Amino acid sequence: MSVIGNFFTHQKPVNKGDVQLSVFYTNDMHGDINRLAKLKSAKDSFERQNKDNATLTLTAGDCFYGKDRKRIGLISKVMNLMKFDALTLGNHEFTPGTAGLAETLDNLDAKAVSANLEIGEDCKLQESVKKKKLVKSAVFMKGGHKFAVIGASPFDAEVGITEDAKSGVRVKDIDKTIKEINAEAKRLEKQGVNKIILLSHLGYGEKGDLKVARETEGIDIIVGGHSHAVIEGVNNKDNGGTHKLNLVKSKRGENVVITQGGKLNEKAGFLDVVFDEKGVIKEDSIKNKLANVSDFAEDAQVSKMMTETLGKKEHLAYVKNAYEADNEFEERYTDNPLHNALADAVLKRGKSQGVQAVLFATNTVKGGASNEITNYNLKYEMLPYNSKYVAAEMSEKDVVALLNATSAKVFGEVDPPLLRCAGMKYTIEQGKGKTPLTKLQLTDENGNVTATIDTKNPSADKKVKVALDDYLFVADYSKDILAKYKDQAQTVGEQQEIFTEYLKEQGTLDLGKSEDERITIKYNNLTSFCPQYSMSDKRKTLKLV
Repeated sequence: MSVIGNFFTHQKPVNKGDVQLSVFYTNDMHGDINRLAKLKSAKDSFERQNKDNATLTLTAGDCFYGKDRKRIGLISKVMNLMKFDALTLGNHEFTPGTAGLAETLDNLDAKAVSANLEIGEDCKLQESVKKKKLVKSAVFMKGGHKFAVIGASPFDAEVGITEDAKSGVRVKDIDKTIKEINAEAKRLEKQGVNKIILLSHLGYGEKGDLKVARETEGIDIIVGGHSHAVIEGVNNKDNGGTHKLNLVKSKRGENVVITQGGKLNEKAGFLDVVFDEKGVIKEDSIKNKLANVSDFAEDAQVSKMMTETLGKKEHLAYVKNAYEADNEFEERYTDNPLHNALADAVLKRGKSQGVQAVLFATNTVKGGASNEITNYNLKYEMLPYNSKYVAAEMSEKDVVALLNATSAKVFGEVDPPLLRCAGMKYTIEQGKGKTPLTKLQLTDENGNVTATIDTKNPSADKKVKVALDDYLFVADYSKDILAKYKDQAQTVGEQQEIFTEYLKEQGTLDLGKSEDERITIKYNNLTSFCPQYSMSDKRKTLKLV
């Protein structure tokens, strides 16, 4: 039973011809297992309080995370147990590749909706389309009325990064996406469906859901994701915090309500609306609330499924000086002791192979750690991708080229690929164009400098043996530089295995501030440096020019 009473109580339409709808929604679940059993209890509470009226259960993408088939299978089973009606495809649904995604969709009862995909003719998702597991939109009969759900996947995601055009999939840009949504809405209206919801993983904002709401016709509700926004209430102007602008007029002047519920199953959304006889939402009818999932009891059936599927929790190490980033900016672009610890673990493992330094993409490691680290924390939170590390003997010239290529994207990019390191330290500066790397030094295990590499005239003959995560061999910004090393690279090991071994050896992991600042970022314009993330005052590792 819920511990927060009748949170999901719905309203009744008062006029003849009105149609009421209650929506239970999530977004960016990211394969979370910590609150999964409680999310099921929240959904059960919603069902009890809305058993006599029209309801939909929806999720706006990034339900899954990483490549672990056991976890993906578990999330799929729980989603089926919760009777989700539809989901859209976020960027993380594509992490296992399109073949892996097609397999996942086969195991889901929910309809996958996405109107803005370009699917290659040899792509495994073509089979999902034929089976109607993946559709542009789906129509549901609820309470004697028809409701349609259209989907939109994120146009800024490199979902086909490891596959060619024929076997992979691409996402249409924002303008083409809006065109596709309008076309699908028009098609549905011709079929007599005038109550339409968009499941969007485009992100909240003027380049995402707000733009779509204003430039489309026929869309009544947008349940969003991707930007991890927390939106409560009904606001026709931006009132700050969680009360963002979320009620706007469509191209034809009708109400469109936009909502989103954060990430990681922290919130469960409840949207209750009344449509008039023309299928237009009545502004004074909208109820939009977010429940704290932690306030619900754990569902015993889901808890049992977790243990049976993932095995028992195993203690790996205690944590001293806990590290938890306040936001993604702090997690990715300031000093991160958890990332440094992983880099140290890889360097330690690679020593026997002559590895001198480690470089990996910061977005391959997630979150922080406190109290203790278990195998669940490590596999399903910190290292969901389980990247493989390989060692390559690179020229100093190519090491510099790699750091320049990645660092050039740090300033002002949507998802900048800052590289974490061990066995080296480096400085990058805003305003240096394609060559932001201004200082590069090799270090010993204590952080002491052992060599300095000339970043302006690096040697093509001198070599440095570097352990790299395999993502860098396929990423657009680094694959050309690393292509020559791909065949001769030596396997070092997988992230999860390496870090598990390291943590058990350490016993206690100290995540306090290190004295050896590995990466220095010099910037001169805060508004253009990573503008998509909120800036906190904790910028001690960032140096002003």
